[in-house]
Amino acid sequence: MRVKGRFDKTQEIKELFPKDLAVVGLAVTGFLRSALGYLLADFSILCLLETKDLGAIRKLCPVVSLEKDLGVKLPEKFNTSEILQIAEAKKHLTDKRRKGKLGLFLYKASKKGNRLAEEMGLRVLSTPGEIRMRFENKKEFRIEGKKAGLNLVPGETLLVDDLDEKRWDRYRQELGERLVFQLSDYTVGGGLGTFFVNNREEFEEFKDFVRRRREVREIKMVNVTKFIEGEASSITGCATKHGVVTSLLQKQIMDQPELAGLHGRSGVWLGHDWYIQYSEKEQLEAEEQCQKWGEWMYKQGYKGIYGLDVVVDKEGKIWSIECNSRYTGAFPVYTMMQLDRGETPIDVWHLLEWMEVDYEMDLDEVQKVAREPKEGAHFHLHNIERKFVTPTRMVKAGVYQWDGEKVKWVREGFSLLDIKDKDEMVLADKVVGERMVLKPAERIGRLIFKRRVLDDKGRLLPEIKKVVKEIYSQFELMPVERPEGY
Repeated sequence: MRVKGRFDKTQEIKELFPKDLAVVGLAVTGFLRSALGYLLADFSILCLLETKDLGAIRKLCPVVSLEKDLGVKLPEKFNTSEILQIAEAKKHLTDKRRKGKLGLFLYKASKKGNRLAEEMGLRVLSTPGEIRMRFENKKEFRIEGKKAGLNLVPGETLLVDDLDEKRWDRYRQELGERLVFQLSDYTVGGGLGTFFVNNREEFEEFKDFVRRRREVREIKMVNVTKFIEGEASSITGCATKHGVVTSLLQKQIMDQPELAGLHGRSGVWLGHDWYIQYSEKEQLEAEEQCQKWGEWMYKQGYKGIYGLDVVVDKEGKIWSIECNSRYTGAFPVYTMMQLDRGETPIDVWHLLEWMEVDYEMDLDEVQKVAREPKEGAHFHLHNIERKFVTPTRMVKAGVYQWDGEKVKWVREGFSLLDIKDKDEMVLADKVVGERMVLKPAERIGRLIFKRRVLDDKGRLLPEIKKVVKEIYSQFELMPVERPEGY
């Protein structure tokens, strides 16, 4: 079977996959797995939370929420391994497996998650945790990236305890006054564990962070690298038997005070603006880096989707920073953008590989389509109050319209595909409800656009800042006492 870079109807995509394999997308929120409802004929979602966008998502595919549909008491930790240990989740998945072959689609596999899935006789449709986690470790990435021929930022890895003031002074002399510290043991997304250190105060903040975090987890190693002046960017790859398909080189939305409680943190990822395009030279060089890395990982047992974080410097040179060996924060919005343009989504190649479909493709033709411009942007909203709060007003998920002064809800929806005009946007993904208690910096929703949201300096456009303020104010957040257990 030959698969092309474009399609006419989504039914063509659904017909690519085996009829006898049902797939369940497992996640904390249903939105995170929603795009696969467009791609697979027999697809359903099992999520932890009953969020306000599920009414719209259920019109695309079946969704079962543990919180509401199965009446489960929420666990302390929100991740897929915790979900797989819940008795009601196990029963739901086991009952579905009894009806036929069942695949499990995860954001990222872990050793524990793989073991739990195997015990239930489920087929995980992604690289096993023991392989995946090796490439996500920031220390290992620098070792493996050098072997793969990546253009890595100058620096070295050392024990955190060896990074004293004397060492810091030495690095400042060798690499420059501005440095980047990355805790290599951290594989948590969103910039946690990455620090831009320009002065003594920021050096002390880094040391304080390490001391606090060591109370709850082991921290051993740190990467110390030169600070590269340039654009924080990323590119998604999908490693297949036919080679590596990549996404556009994509502009990351970082460190916006209107969106996140930064308070001493830097390098905080918040979303993407795909309207900001890079030069052909920059795109092709990023593709080359991404393809080298994907080919290297594929030889060692990794296949499917991954992300490569890069910096594009002032001369247009691409510097590889780290790997997210998993689905990335670009999804599911990236899939929706490709569907909107009639492109075969990059997810399709991941699914074909993991469903072991016998397929062919013309990699050059597919990649030519994949690098075409896209129309979309998205970012997360967070509690920026620096205190525990609760919403005192119900805010609907769905499509909103901006008239230049106010935002108003206009109809149900959850997807970029639900946006009809440039003055519309979608609020989805864990839109918080009344009586929920939110800790500082906790996410309260995601906004999706079909228009540009950043200026040339990488800051939110003035009108987008107004939109954010309007949406945020609708929750009417009220301070509350810190709950027990936090």
